[in-house]
Amino acid sequence: MKLIDVRHALTSFAVLTSGALALAACKSDGAAAGPPVNVVNIGSDGGVQGCVQPRFPAEQPDLSVIRQPEFITENSNGQATARPGDEIEAEITVNAATRYARIELKDAWFAPGQPIAVDEINTAGNQTLDVLLVTEPGQRFGRYYMRITLCGLDCGDQEVIFDMNPDINSDYERTVFEDGVPIQTDRTCLDFNPGGTVLIQ
Repeated sequence: MKLIDVRHALTSFAVLTSGALALAACKSDGAAAGPPVNVVNIGSDGGVQGCVQPRFPAEQPDLSVIRQPEFITENSNGQATARPGDEIEAEITVNAATRYARIELKDAWFAPGQPIAVDEINTAGNQTLDVLLVTEPGQRFGRYYMRITLCGLDCGDQEVIFDMNPDINSDYERTVFEDGVPIQTDRTCLDFNPGGTVLIQ
């Protein structure tokens, strides 16, 4: 090995080491420490795109970030469609702490309104749940999404609700309720495109 190659290797090592030490020093500063986060790669090429969300406690009911809630469709573009009165199928994947899921089909543009269909499922946890939402023939057209409520053994103690924020083109918000009182709301990496909504038309 040439002397210049050895010098280049030593210089590179020194730069990498000092950068790592500086990063560690920043992380050890208690004043700058934030909540733990998960970095979730959502790009098809293994990491060019990504999303960051808090790391939620394992004892709280939760959805999988790897398998997002989605409507079942045969459309090549991934957008589920249905007619008023159709049975609409979907899937959600829950963690080990989840014992109950309530899935409401709600209008994305009129979210405060009542759901047009509801499915309730008991689970042992760590499962992908088959959701069946039965609509009525008189339902209006529109874009609909799943509002998801998860509980452990007792919904009265704690509920975790995944709902959209005012921007349907954004991601689900996750709110934890204890004894009916919201205690924490966070943005997640669970989005609505393309399989997260269904068009009733």
